[in-house]
Amino acid sequence: MKPLLDNIDLFLFISATVVTILGFFVYTWIVSPGFTKRILRIEMGKPRQLYVQRFAGALIFGVLPMLIILLSGSTSYVEFGIKVPVSATYLWTMVLSLLIIPMNYFNAPKPTNLEAYPQIREEYWTVNLLIQSAISWIIYLTAYEFLFRGFLFFTSISILGLWPAILFNTVIYSLVHYPKGYKEMLGAIPLGIILCYLTYLTGSIWVAVFTHIILALSNEWFSLYHHPNMVLKKSHR
Repeated sequence: MKPLLDNIDLFLFISATVVTILGFFVYTWIVSPGFTKRILRIEMGKPRQLYVQRFAGALIFGVLPMLIILLSGSTSYVEFGIKVPVSATYLWTMVLSLLIIPMNYFNAPKPTNLEAYPQIREEYWTVNLLIQSAISWIIYLTAYEFLFRGFLFFTSISILGLWPAILFNTVIYSLVHYPKGYKEMLGAIPLGIILCYLTYLTGSIWVAVFTHIILALSNEWFSLYHHPNMVLKKSHR
C-alpha cells in the first residue's frame, strides 16, 4: 500500500473533506454572536458584520483549498472545475434561473423569510449598500461553490465514483445548512444533487456559482422590496 502522500487523489479527497467539515465549524464560530459581538465588537446584522462574515467564508472556503491544491503539486485548477464556461453553462443557468427567480419572488413576502432576509438589517438601503452587499455575496458564493462543487466534488469522484460522490457531497451540503433550519436543509438536497450533476456535465463549477449567486441576490432584492421596515433610497440622510 502506498503512503498517503504518494496517493495524491486520496490525499486531496481527505483534505477536501476535512477542510469542508472543519471549515464550517470554524466559520460558524466566526459568525456567531459571541465572537462577532464580544471579540470583534461588531453589531449583528450591520453591513460590517456581514462583510466580515462573507470575506471570512471566502478565505476558508476558497483561498485555503487553493493553497492545499497548490501545495499538493498540482499545476492546474482546471481539474477542479475552474475553466472557461461552455455554452451549456449558460443554458443550464438560464433554465435554473427560470425556476429560482419566480420561487424567490413568491417566497419573499412570507414572514418567516423576512425574519432572516435581507441579512443586512438596515432600515435605509442606499444604492452603494446594495452594490457592496452584492459584491460580497458574489465573492463569498464563488468560494463556497469552489469548495463544494470544485474541490470536494471532483476529488470525491476520483475516489468514490460519480453517484456516490454526488450523494456524499449532497449530504455534507445539506448538513451545513443546519444552522438555518430544517427547511433550508431539505431544500439543499435537490439543489445539491442538481448542481453536482450539472457540474459533472459541464466539467466546471460555473453553473453552480452563477445559480447560487442568482438565488442569493434575487432573494435579497425581493426581500428588501417586500420588507415593511426597509426602504431603498438614492442617498441616506
